[in-house]
Amino acid sequence: MKKIALCFLAAIFFIGSPFSASGDEPSKVSKSGEGPAAQSACGNSQTTICTIEIWLAHQRSKQDKEIREFLKSKDIKVLRNTIQYWKPSGGHPPANIALGSGLSAEDARMVIDLALKYNDRIDYLIVQRLNSPHYAAIATSAWDEKSQIPIAPENLKRLMDPKLTTGEFHALYVQLTGENSLPDKFY
Repeated sequence: MKKIALCFLAAIFFIGSPFSASGDEPSKVSKSGEGPAAQSACGNSQTTICTIEIWLAHQRSKQDKEIREFLKSKDIKVLRNTIQYWKPSGGHPPANIALGSGLSAEDARMVIDLALKYNDRIDYLIVQRLNSPHYAAIATSAWDEKSQIPIAPENLKRLMDPKLTTGEFHALYVQLTGENSLPDKFY
C-alpha cells in the first residue's frame, strides 16, 4: 500500500505538476486568443489544469465519452487513467475535491461544477498545500481523513461565486480548510 501511495505522489509531483515561473501565481491566459500568444504552466493550453484525476461511480461509465470530450474541449489533456470508475459493487466514490493553488478561479469552479454533475455532491475539500499547484481531483482517495475538511453547502456556494477573483477564490479555499492553522509538518 505504501508503494502505491509513493508511486501516486511521485506521478503527481514529477509528471503532472509543472510550476509557473512565478511560483504559486496562477498563469494568466487569454481566453480571447487575441494579442500575444499566452502560455499557461501546462504548455500552450488555455487552462491552468495540468493534471486532473476523476473517480466516479460505475454507473457513470456510460458517460465516459461525454466527460472525455468535455475535458478535451477545455484543452485539458485526457490520458487513459484520467477518469476511472469504481467497481459495480463499489458504492459511492468519496465526495471530495482537491484544487491546487495554481488553478484559475474559472478552472477551479469548472472542477466544482464537474464534481457536482458527475459525483452528485461535495462534502469535503482536500487541504490545498498537499497538492501540486496545477492539479485537480474529483473523488480522490489519495488522502486520509485528516486531509479532508468538511464543507457546508453555503460555503461551497461562496466558492462558486463567479465574482471571486483567483486570489479571492484561493484565499477563501484556504480559509475554509483552515490550513493556515495546521502545523507545518502536517504529515
